[in-house]
Amino acid sequence: MRLQFFCAVTIGAVAIVSAQPSKQAKQAPDPRSLVLVGDRFKPLKYDEMTPEQKTMIDHLLAGERRGAGGPFNVLLRSPEVGDLGQQFGGAMRFRTGLPKDVSEVIIIMTGRFWMAQYEWNSHKAAALQNGVNSGVVDAIAAGKRPTGMPPEMEVAYNLIDELLTTHQVTDATFKAAKDKYGERGVVDIVGLSGWYGLVSMLLNVDRYPLPEGVQPGLRPLENPLPVAGMGFATPVPGALSPAEVKSAAKGKEFSMRGDRFKPLTYEQMTPEQKKMTEIAVAQRGTGGSFNISVRDPDGGQLFFNMGDRVRFHMSVPDKLKELAITLTARYWGAQFEWLAHRRAAVQAGLSEDKVKAIAEGRRPVGMSPDEEAVYNFITELFKTKQVSDATFAAVKNVVGERGVVDLIVSAGYYQVVSMLMNTDRLPVNTNQQPELKYLAKPLP
Repeated sequence: MRLQFFCAVTIGAVAIVSAQPSKQAKQAPDPRSLVLVGDRFKPLKYDEMTPEQKTMIDHLLAGERRGAGGPFNVLLRSPEVGDLGQQFGGAMRFRTGLPKDVSEVIIIMTGRFWMAQYEWNSHKAAALQNGVNSGVVDAIAAGKRPTGMPPEMEVAYNLIDELLTTHQVTDATFKAAKDKYGERGVVDIVGLSGWYGLVSMLLNVDRYPLPEGVQPGLRPLENPLPVAGMGFATPVPGALSPAEVKSAAKGKEFSMRGDRFKPLTYEQMTPEQKKMTEIAVAQRGTGGSFNISVRDPDGGQLFFNMGDRVRFHMSVPDKLKELAITLTARYWGAQFEWLAHRRAAVQAGLSEDKVKAIAEGRRPVGMSPDEEAVYNFITELFKTKQVSDATFAAVKNVVGERGVVDLIVSAGYYQVVSMLMNTDRLPVNTNQQPELKYLAKPLP
């Protein structure tokens, strides 16, 4: 059975709502008519779902997607973080203000990089329907740089191409994107690619099937996007200019740190940014990528809500979650994230020698069976964009279906964090030194 009336990452089923939609357009589809699709994660039926799963489905059907295809049958295994994730993803897909043709190019670039066949098939159609030239689509499919892109598309293409293939962004590329779209636009470009990176991870682990009769549109390529510079071994480009400012929100002091995204004081913020900051100051603070995410306070608040779930309320043991996060930081060469989570990993029970091996790009020795299952799962996913049956079975045996999803979401969430931090060149704290060298093959 296939999902007939909607697939979450297909454009054909997404209606553009008019200023005064009809009663029929407002009414959400009947959840009991929903036919989900999956492979390794078997399709769920609404009447068999837990209350938390039903809440996630109800939110999906009432939102812009009006369905639950694509990654959502997988995310339902961890519905609390899945619901928060789909809210962030909805903001990135539907409410960024980026031109639709540019958004779809970012999405198909990300799908091409991950060789996510379902995502590619869905958003290739969306790209063409939104005015992307077929020559641009065909070049991306072939792993070539498109010619003849309009300027507003080219600056976004350059940003995502550099970020995915080198894990850095050059000064010229950052400036061009900022000049065209502003700081909020840069954050949304990165956030959109990051969300669809997580979507790709979920789809590929599941081996999510294409619609009946549709053939895969992507062939394996050594370099699915044109590689800029030295690839993963690219050092941080440009002259660093980190800054930190201290401020107060309603009498509560906080600090903001950044480089390309200059830290904001409370007085410089919009009302929406102030509201997001007040919430952060009252809860887990304004460190890490907050100074970046606050550029889009709507999507940023949803992203931080998702992050609270990932940090504090996942089903897997903290040791295994932090192992997944440190591997993500190592893969991305994200210095700030690495230093924060290498300490958390040790506190959660991962030994110093194993952390050191990961930092140096070596496979740790003496891993326990649960550590080895998670290590193999995360590294295989990042290196090959797929997961073998044996690797999937081993990690599922250790943490269960929900735990597998929590590991994917943990890695995917901190991949977005890494993308944002590396775009900013977020500096490590003043009393710290970077620990990661830039390696062409960061994960053994």
